[in-house]
Amino acid sequence: RFGWPASENAAAAPAPQATRRGSGPTLMSTVVGKLADAGPPVEPIWLPPLPLAVTLDRAGGGFDVTPDGVRLRSATGGLQVPIGLLDDPARQWQGPWLVDLSSGGGHLMVLGGPGSGKTTALRTVALGLATAVTPVQVGVYGIDLLGSGLRGLADLPHVGGVAGRDDRERVRRTVDEVHAMLVDRERLYARHGYDTVADLREARAGGRHAELACDEVVLLVDGYAQLNTEFDELESAVHDLLARGGRFGVHVVATARRWSEVRAAQQVAFTQRIELRMTEPAESGIDGKLARGVPEDTPGRALTTAKLYAHFALPRLDALPDPTTSGLPEAATLVKGAWTGSRPAPVRVLPAVLPAADLDEVTPPQGSVAIGRFESDFSPVLFEMAGRDQHLLALGDTATGKTNLLRLAAAQLIRQHTPEELVFAVFDARHGLAGVVPDDFLGGYAHNSVLSQRLAAAVAAQLAERAGSADVTGGAPPPTASSGPRIVLLVDDYDVLASSGGHPLAPLVPYLATGRDVGLHALMTRRVAGASRGLYEPFTLGVREAGCLGLIMSGDRTEGQLLAAEPNWQFGAIVGEEAIYGTVPDPAELVAALGDRPVIAHDAKAWGSVPANLTHDTLLAAYLLE
Repeated sequence: RFGWPASENAAAAPAPQATRRGSGPTLMSTVVGKLADAGPPVEPIWLPPLPLAVTLDRAGGGFDVTPDGVRLRSATGGLQVPIGLLDDPARQWQGPWLVDLSSGGGHLMVLGGPGSGKTTALRTVALGLATAVTPVQVGVYGIDLLGSGLRGLADLPHVGGVAGRDDRERVRRTVDEVHAMLVDRERLYARHGYDTVADLREARAGGRHAELACDEVVLLVDGYAQLNTEFDELESAVHDLLARGGRFGVHVVATARRWSEVRAAQQVAFTQRIELRMTEPAESGIDGKLARGVPEDTPGRALTTAKLYAHFALPRLDALPDPTTSGLPEAATLVKGAWTGSRPAPVRVLPAVLPAADLDEVTPPQGSVAIGRFESDFSPVLFEMAGRDQHLLALGDTATGKTNLLRLAAAQLIRQHTPEELVFAVFDARHGLAGVVPDDFLGGYAHNSVLSQRLAAAVAAQLAERAGSADVTGGAPPPTASSGPRIVLLVDDYDVLASSGGHPLAPLVPYLATGRDVGLHALMTRRVAGASRGLYEPFTLGVREAGCLGLIMSGDRTEGQLLAAEPNWQFGAIVGEEAIYGTVPDPAELVAALGDRPVIAHDAKAWGSVPANLTHDTLLAAYLLE
């Protein structure tokens, strides 16, 4: 009983011991086993979390090799591009994440801090396009301004070219080519009355407009902020693509670290936005609270404009979710091997060396000289001495190829004419043209200021006789064998001749404007340094006002605008009579001039892709070989 003293026998009893659990069934396991097959399982309350890494083929449901190339099974056609996995908790659904580049304004911006996976996202978008459409439907061009992450896309048959920040000329040419495609499509829409991209697709499906390499174009820009800060000369062209490109099937997919790197006027063009982990989630343009839910240590995790979490797939098709290695080269090889059709037009860039033999097949008209190729379409550049140009003015500093230009022009003119038709007066301050003109064609040679004055006076006397004998009632006829041969002035380094303060060629100034009538043509060069003043020297000013083909080579930028030009034209247009009056429908760009031997052109790395003296208003010029 309670409170009674314990007996001696009770005190000696052993303490109870815990028994070890056996391996046999318990009551709980027996009940659960009976209920397991009683009915269908209940739906789980939530789905498993998104994986830390997934390959594009797994995210897209696998792929098949078809006559149209490699195709992800989740691809639905058009610009519905599979790029990863999407999680929709409200609908208890996880599945392929597709972005429609044709919806909204047709442009996509991917935002995220350093290491969040922006470059990988662009690579995935490109590979998703390559496994959803054919190169005939979509062409892809890339500008990599952050490193070299996009270079692996170059092997895809859909990619027309990828330019890195170390190749400024190719970056500029890529933007120019894509903008030219926009202009071509705009003209096509106006000519045929098309209203949407669907009209163009339907027409091309019927075999029309074979001149277009692809239906639509996608421009990838990795590092949009660098485009605005380091390539400001391209900013207006990219802004034009954003403003008008969507309607004509030209789309821009770009990356940036934050929204403030995109100008407010262009933010509205990116109607589709994807945010990776932001450096400061409060800067999110979608939802700051949800942006905090994107983990910092999971590259590729994203927040969509629908306020859903998603995960970018790795750009690989080998089902190996390993972010530490790249499977893009193997995927590109697979896609390339499965496609046998045409590819988008490559980005055309002028060669560093253009031998004179490159244009041997070109037969210019009598009195015209082939001096190079236009970068826009690689068509020959002609100096039409007997036609629209009359005179030639080339500006460039030492070792840019001015003397070589005069050598080539003289050699071609000599091949086209006889000594009775053409004669040269050579003004050669540095002896670079010595021996270039044969004696049969050489009317005089001067290598200093004194001799230049005498030679100029002799030529002026001959021109005075021609001008005095012209028929005033019927106009002055072109020079013939009876009136004398055409006189070509080869003037090299005119600034050296005029450095004494005099004007050695002043006697010829009155005849420059009527050069076509009296048979006078001036081919002259001078340095860029001091050209802002030297261009107003009487002889140089007379050449310009009479109508000349102008070339600007490398030189001092501080000289400013040297040749009058339309401010809205691109760098590289040749300045001449037609360009000045706007009668050239498509002004050319940068020119590669012919060289008579394979010597590397002026240090392009030092000057960049644009000649150093050009301002934003200046029309252009050529890289000539020395």
